[in-house]
Amino acid sequence: MRVTGGSARGFTLISPKAPGVRPTTDRVRSALFNIMSRYSVEDSEVADLFAGTGSLGIEALSRGAARVDFVEANRRQINVIRDNLQSTGFSELGFVYNERVETCLVKLRPYDIVLMDPPYTEPFPEKIVTEIGNRRLLKNKGILVCGHSSRTPINSTYGLLECWDDRRYGDCSLAFFSYSSEDY
Repeated sequence: MRVTGGSARGFTLISPKAPGVRPTTDRVRSALFNIMSRYSVEDSEVADLFAGTGSLGIEALSRGAARVDFVEANRRQINVIRDNLQSTGFSELGFVYNERVETCLVKLRPYDIVLMDPPYTEPFPEKIVTEIGNRRLLKNKGILVCGHSSRTPINSTYGLLECWDDRRYGDCSLAFFSYSSEDY
């Protein structure tokens, strides 16, 4: 697994084989950030929820994000994220929370971009998506991108957030959310 663009392009990221760990593929990450190029990743504040290896957040840092907060419950994966930040030279730009996303949301602040790729073994995290919107964890014109199984249907709205695009890449889909114009 490699960083697909930006200053750390080509760096190999550690991706241990572990139960429940399914890193976002290079192809999907590349597609995600090509879509995100319409919006400014550069100088943005980003959260990487269900961070796993940290590949999504590190990709954002490589493409110019100012800071990324990583949230991951698995203690072993925390060391992987830290090692990947170290090897790409981004240790000073990343903060790692070792706790469940559900409990960490109260500690987070508003972000320009929230990236999340929860385990496909669980249902679509509608409570978390709704809570992100209700807690105003997206800045004005902020974007939430949620990876999910292509077999999992999603709603057009979750609380204050509207899904404005849902792209399929084999078994993976990426759903894009933002506040509806009347909610912000």
